Amino acid sequence: MTDIGKNYGIFSRNAADLCGFMLVCEHGKLSAAAKVLKITQPSLSQRIKNLELTLGQQLFVRQSTGVTMTPAGLALHHSLSASFGALVTQFGEFLDQPKTDRVVLSVDHAFASFWLLERLPQLREELGQTDICIITSQDPLKPQGADPDITIYMSNQEQADPGSTLLFNEDVCAICSPFFLAKHPELQTPADLLDPAVPLLHLNAPTLETPWLSWGGWLRGLGIAVNHGVPQTVFNTYEMVMRAAKGGQGVALGWRVLVDPLLEDGQIVELMPHHVQTNVGYFARLAANPKTPKAHEVQKWIIAQTAQAH
Repeated sequence: MTDIGKNYGIFSRNAADLCGFMLVCEHGKLSAAAKVLKITQPSLSQRIKNLELTLGQQLFVRQSTGVTMTPAGLALHHSLSASFGALVTQFGEFLDQPKTDRVVLSVDHAFASFWLLERLPQLREELGQTDICIITSQDPLKPQGADPDITIYMSNQEQADPGSTLLFNEDVCAICSPFFLAKHPELQTPADLLDPAVPLLHLNAPTLETPWLSWGGWLRGLGIAVNHGVPQTVFNTYEMVMRAAKGGQGVALGWRVLVDPLLEDGQIVELMPHHVQTNVGYFARLAANPKTPKAHEVQKWIIAQTAQAH
């Protein structure tokens, strides 16, 4: 053990006794010092005895009117007074600093990347001195090592957790890059996507039963019989799906509200005008006991912003 480590160990064992010693020196009476420490006088007297045993020296002479420091006590007080006083003052100032609130959100990758990320500057500006921690996963209801104040997740309305607020329903269309659209004028109807040669891009997770639409579900929602699996390239994050779509690699399912900014600036286009709407949607759930009142503000802000989006 280094000398500083050894000294920390010794100091930690005697810190409370030293605090008592310094207060007795300041007040000149055990009773007054004990009152400041909110302990009994016998307890403080025992702390002084413990310190004297550690040092092997008597620090005070007890008198009827109070206590007087011995030469050893005077020497110890003189040695500690400046640094100990500064330490107590600085620690008090640190405690008095305004605390920064911290709101933890658990969201899926798609919502974080395509809805929340671009709005974070506005959210931070409106909240002021508040830290925002975003935990992303494919299943926001089961975040790893997190205790979220707000959870934003996909579910059908019948299975949504009680107390959750619906942000927006699933409204899904087929999207692709302008380059892919120009290259494939033959793709006019949803039935054309059953051709095995059409590269379909899909979001899935091998170990997770997903609530969102698959290509088969989307086609069936438009009345097209799908009697076999639809060939597709599967990704485990929606950001990868969209990068592939924007790069002209195929056709993806586009969730309106999430992809609206990309449609507006022309990075992607609707392959055809067909939409499928379901009772699945994004929900926001506030924790029963959020760690900060600011969580209520964030929840209200998200609800208001999604209402404007649709």
